[in-house]
Amino acid sequence: MGASILIIDDEQDVRIYLRTLFTRAGYEVVTAADGEEGLELARKSRPQLIFLDIMMPKRTGIMLYRRIKKDPGLGQVPVVILTGLSQYRAFFAQDFEEVPQPEAFVEKPPDREELLRLAAELTGTATAG
Repeated sequence: MGASILIIDDEQDVRIYLRTLFTRAGYEVVTAADGEEGLELARKSRPQLIFLDIMMPKRTGIMLYRRIKKDPGLGQVPVVILTGLSQYRAFFAQDFEEVPQPEAFVEKPPDREELLRLAAELTGTATAG
């Protein structure tokens, strides 16, 4: 299998779409439906890339992002923020003051080619897909 990706999103359709897209491109994919499950899976599976939704129950994507970036075992894992909110960069700018900025922001609905390009770039798999 290829590089490992963790997808954390409360929308089942998004999880299924992304899992299918990345699995077909040769990635090993794990999914989580909320922030608590996502943090547990991140610590357990040690993915090479995380796609993280912002608006989720139990633990928001912002809270989870901070936890990931402050975790000694996960802090170096690249994170791509998925959001359905327009103007997300300005809206969330203050939330990332104490931690590094995410590697990328992708607005929903995501573009297939952009997702594959980001995954290849951030995992170092030049020809995924």
